[in-house]
Amino acid sequence: YRELGDIDKAVETARLARDLDPENSGAWSLLLFCLSDHEKTDKRELFAEHRNFGKHFEHLLLSSSGNHRNSKEPDRILHVGFVSGDLRNHAVASFFEPLLQLFIEMRSLAIHIYETSGLEDDTTRRIKSAVSFWSDVETLSNDRLFQKIQNDGIDILIDLSGHTPANRLLVFARKPAPIQMSWIGYPGTTGLKSVDYYVGDKHFLPSEEYDEFFSEKIIRIPANAPFHPFDRAPEVNDLPAAVNGYVTFGSFNRIDKIGRSVITIWSSLLNSLPKSKIIMAGMPVGGDFSHLIDWFSEEGVDTSRLEFHRRSSMVDYLKMHHGVDICLDTFPYGGGTTTCHALWMGVPTLTLVGATPAAGVGRAILSHIDLQDRFCTYDPDDFVAKGKWLAGNLDYLNNLRVSLRGRMIASPLLQPHIVAEGVELAIRHAWHRWCAGLPAVSFEVRHASHGFTVDGDSNDTSYPAV
Repeated sequence: YRELGDIDKAVETARLARDLDPENSGAWSLLLFCLSDHEKTDKRELFAEHRNFGKHFEHLLLSSSGNHRNSKEPDRILHVGFVSGDLRNHAVASFFEPLLQLFIEMRSLAIHIYETSGLEDDTTRRIKSAVSFWSDVETLSNDRLFQKIQNDGIDILIDLSGHTPANRLLVFARKPAPIQMSWIGYPGTTGLKSVDYYVGDKHFLPSEEYDEFFSEKIIRIPANAPFHPFDRAPEVNDLPAAVNGYVTFGSFNRIDKIGRSVITIWSSLLNSLPKSKIIMAGMPVGGDFSHLIDWFSEEGVDTSRLEFHRRSSMVDYLKMHHGVDICLDTFPYGGGTTTCHALWMGVPTLTLVGATPAAGVGRAILSHIDLQDRFCTYDPDDFVAKGKWLAGNLDYLNNLRVSLRGRMIASPLLQPHIVAEGVELAIRHAWHRWCAGLPAVSFEVRHASHGFTVDGDSNDTSYPAV
């Protein structure tokens, strides 16, 4: 149902699965993932549902929480464990891998990887060969994995999955490490009090909007994660509209993100520009997408203005951007890697910002390159109005197209060393607090030309953070 864009039915079915088997954490996570995709879910309801997950399973903490024998030496080498099932040809790995080698080179950290899916490809093998401590833990029970993490002496345990497949959040619920974090894999809270911190950035999780909707305290680093462009990406071409005489919109997001309401708003924009067209790529190779055509037709958009492409090779996928002037983002679950790839190909994305973290991913990326004013919208009318303005200002679009790679290179998005050093400092600062017997608090690691600073922590840990 989710892949068909029927989010109402997906939520209904996932909730039924959870209610039929409430001890199945995977059913809970599936429900939470679907709710994050649902435009009718506001952030209070979404947070309450995540906390219900935490409350249901956190009784597991009673027998094990607080039993940590880690040496409280503030400046020693820290053993950091990453738990993920997505260290393969997956968006999470594309963000994480550029950082991994930098972490490995840091003498202050010892990196451990716990792989949870049992799946392996070239990316997996490359990552596996780079680290000294790799464990395939797919077949381990939660109790056995809990014990292994403790035996490995992990100081900081970092979840890279959240409520996505192959997560091991029930291990985190047992609190095997004194400090636990969630990062990259899921745009939202785990709902677990046993996870101390969620790692993001100020554009993704503005403090005034989200602090009260996470069970974790929020660490804000210079950028949530770096982007690594495809090595064989084609060069940026001239603006297609300058040749075609009309604007071509595009979408490269997964089909399950394209709900009926998304088509309604996209159609309003297309209908306001009668000559415009839209290219939609990334359609499932063996799946059906005829419902999308039907939805456009119901909104008065002729099929001659629609162009569909199934999933393809990376090179072919990126080449399709040569025919696109402006990408249109999905909502309430926006694009992440697709938006970054489009920007690298010179194509900006018009996004509709919503109330949940998943609905703010586009804003975060665009804010890093100072495009939030032109491309972030906050209601359907604003979306159509800004889309029409852009379509009527081709010189602006063309100048932007040729400058986007430079904008990205100058931002933290394409400077993994800034992100990695920010994470290292965040980890060390959190560790200093734990050594001093202080609770977790939200704070921000800022980067400037003179170095890094930690802001927002009013407690003196007695250990210098910079």
